[in-house]
Amino acid sequence: MKVLVLGAGGMAGHVVATHFREQDYDVETISSTKPVFGDTTLLDVTNQDAFSEYLEGRDYSAIVNCIGILVKQSEEQKDLSTYLNSYLPHMLEARYRNTATKIIHLSTDCVFSGKNAPYTEDAPYDGELFYDRTKALGEIKNDKDLTLRMSIIGPDLSPSGTGLFNWFMSQSGNINGYSKSIWNGITTIELAKAIEEAIAQDVTGLYHLVPSGNISK
Repeated sequence: MKVLVLGAGGMAGHVVATHFREQDYDVETISSTKPVFGDTTLLDVTNQDAFSEYLEGRDYSAIVNCIGILVKQSEEQKDLSTYLNSYLPHMLEARYRNTATKIIHLSTDCVFSGKNAPYTEDAPYDGELFYDRTKALGEIKNDKDLTLRMSIIGPDLSPSGTGLFNWFMSQSGNINGYSKSIWNGITTIELAKAIEEAIAQDVTGLYHLVPSGNISK
């Protein structure tokens, strides 16, 4: 089985790609920033001609889209955020619509503001930030591909990574936590395992990928 991981240099992408390689899948990786593996292709997917040329003639069982522009950068670069968070997933959906290739797109619980929790998969979007809205617009919903909504935690390849895991690991001594803060996220390795299982079971549509119970930070 051949899998392409987009955004392999990111927090989710490098763990997903590593997991699939460890399970002996045939894995190709694309990163815009860093060569995660010796055979990683460095490519800016906003270069439509170069990206299309790369994809031409290559057959995949699945393409896992781990590319995303986060909150701060989405506010600062609205054009890039719209392209990567909103347009790219639908471009992939359209390109592979009449093929056997499954697109697995990673969305976020930030499509919801949290003000009307709990939310089901068919709840109306109420995210308020530009990032939230671009991610909502990028969700793909059909009977062949898969969108997973989640919040993730895991190691970041970048020393300047702003995720909770990197922050926690950079602290020393006693660490102040949170009060009245409920989180229902998963680790990036559990995400990778879930994606593998979703491919094996041919899961399609849109699902919340969350643990069975809430977790207090």
